[in-house]
Amino acid sequence: MTKDLQKKLKSRWESFTTAEQKIATHLLHNVSGIPFETAASLGKRVGVSPMTVGRFLRNLGYAGLNELKEELRGDAPWLQLYATPEQATHSDVVSETLKAEIRGLTQVHELTRTAEWKAIVKLLVAADRVSVASFHQARFLGIGFAALLQSVKPRTVFVEGHDGAYADMLLDSTEKSCVVLIDFRRYSRHFRIVAEEAAARGIPLVIITDSQCYWARQFTDNVLMQPVDLSRAWYDFTATTSLFSLLIAAVSREQGDMFERIGDITQLRQKLVGYVEAPPDARHAPGAGTKSKASGKGNRTTAVRKTRGKPGI
Repeated sequence: MTKDLQKKLKSRWESFTTAEQKIATHLLHNVSGIPFETAASLGKRVGVSPMTVGRFLRNLGYAGLNELKEELRGDAPWLQLYATPEQATHSDVVSETLKAEIRGLTQVHELTRTAEWKAIVKLLVAADRVSVASFHQARFLGIGFAALLQSVKPRTVFVEGHDGAYADMLLDSTEKSCVVLIDFRRYSRHFRIVAEEAAARGIPLVIITDSQCYWARQFTDNVLMQPVDLSRAWYDFTATTSLFSLLIAAVSREQGDMFERIGDITQLRQKLVGYVEAPPDARHAPGAGTKSKASGKGNRTTAVRKTRGKPGI
């Protein structure tokens, strides 16, 4: 049923209005969350009216959102795990947070089965250079992603953009390179401007964002979108870090050298920097307690003898 909906949305994409494309984008990337939506909540998430949502679904052949929910429930027997409690206590809130994280992880794993995912993995593997830039509150995610990807993909760099021109990314990248842009609501102005510039220059572009970023597909087909929960004051990046981990693992497997480069990096670190192991716990050493007491007593006695009779001590 899920595949039927996805096929229907993608085949009719060009006929949708801008508002309808927003709804379609959300449905494509939040299939598992649809059973929890109403026309009002869905409209609020994508910035359209409930009437627009209803009209869009009727054009797709559904009597309304409830009919779509019934169709999708057959694909998701685990949905009873996410039933909303009637009375919310503190433990209920914690439980709902956990359930939301599980939903997010489930949705990320669903992305790995899409055509976009496969295309992005092949693009990253084939690129002669990968430039990663992230913005706003997602900045730390891009730094971490680039640092980890460097371990399996040569010539991967994180672009700071301190020069105000992103010259090392936009001028040094070619049609054989790849630019990865990462941002989540609210989006930095640089996010869209750099995306526009990379697309205009013909640089292969990957955008990792949330389902509200309806304009991302205007610049590239290589888009990975995570559903956004507008009821939360702060974005939950649990699923995002999982997405990056899965993407790096997929790139490594596609290249076929999962451990070779990592091993070479480890050897260089050992040679140039070295690793510090945790010292053994003296409390667990044989006879440590007796030796420690005797040693301490002897040291104190010696110290007293040495200092006795000296002025000022």
